[in-house]
Amino acid sequence: MKFLQKRPLLPVVRSKAYVLYDFSQDKPDRYAIKHNFHYLSYHISQDKPDHYTMKHKLISTESNRLLSYFNEKSQFSFRYAEAFDALPKASESAVKELLSDMTKRGLLMRLKEGVYYIIPYESDSVSFMPDWHLIAGPLAGEIEHYIGYYSALQIHNLVTQPSLKEQIVVSQQMRPSTVKVKGIPFQFIYHNPKHFFGAKKIWIDNFNKVQCSDLEKTFIDCLFKPDYAGGIVEIAGALFRSKDQLKYDVLLSYAVRFKSQAVVKRLGFLLEALGIQNKIIPELQKIKTASYVPLDTKFPKSGKLLSRWSIQQNVETDTINSSIIT
Repeated sequence: MKFLQKRPLLPVVRSKAYVLYDFSQDKPDRYAIKHNFHYLSYHISQDKPDHYTMKHKLISTESNRLLSYFNEKSQFSFRYAEAFDALPKASESAVKELLSDMTKRGLLMRLKEGVYYIIPYESDSVSFMPDWHLIAGPLAGEIEHYIGYYSALQIHNLVTQPSLKEQIVVSQQMRPSTVKVKGIPFQFIYHNPKHFFGAKKIWIDNFNKVQCSDLEKTFIDCLFKPDYAGGIVEIAGALFRSKDQLKYDVLLSYAVRFKSQAVVKRLGFLLEALGIQNKIIPELQKIKTASYVPLDTKFPKSGKLLSRWSIQQNVETDTINSSIIT
């Protein structure tokens, strides 16, 4: 058999030591890992397929047609309207019934109203949960978006604690602003046009890229709303760990473009507090105004007033420096 394997969209998980047989085969075709949904699952000790194992994932002709259509497009999720592209001759009621049935049988996972994720055939539909970052795009739909704040810090490998939710920056207000998928909150954070920039496709594993704020924009966003990024101490630690990877000219240009005095002041303060000497510090000083902003939005507006950066320091310097101790 000619090996045509590209990136596997829905990886085959052999947690039960299954192999794949075509109806016409006597031996498993180990190269046939692309999703041919008419295959049966055999345990290595079996001569016949285990119908008990398969009973929730029996695939009809129409199900096969739908899944094959999106598999050929290397698409792991789809909207309700797209199902009609796969089944152009089907009625609306038939498509609704099919999607409902496929969801019950563990072939599809409903992310929200009208949005579905294709469950890998051999995965347990009850426990299956895709990488959270892969769900961000389907949930945002056609609205411009990127993964941001603490979730972006996680993608850039800069967090010390795993995230408890996924944060998605969007260009339009979304209602509700948070949706849950299997108990996991997906939070949509609106940015107006002047704040919506600095995103690109970033690898999250060997096969998948997602739209995420680049390293410099991640820090600009986090400094704008520190409470969305675990607080100023978490941001300080991430800033210090990435000090040799940052493009400081880009960081400065983003700070200017963002037009937030809070970002300018917190950035300048942190660079000096962490001992990161850089030529952008004098440039930040030039555009700083005299009005004071709190260092961390997670805490009350209290603490000493530092005129150099017009910062009300409501987090002690020693606490900030503790974030860089490994």
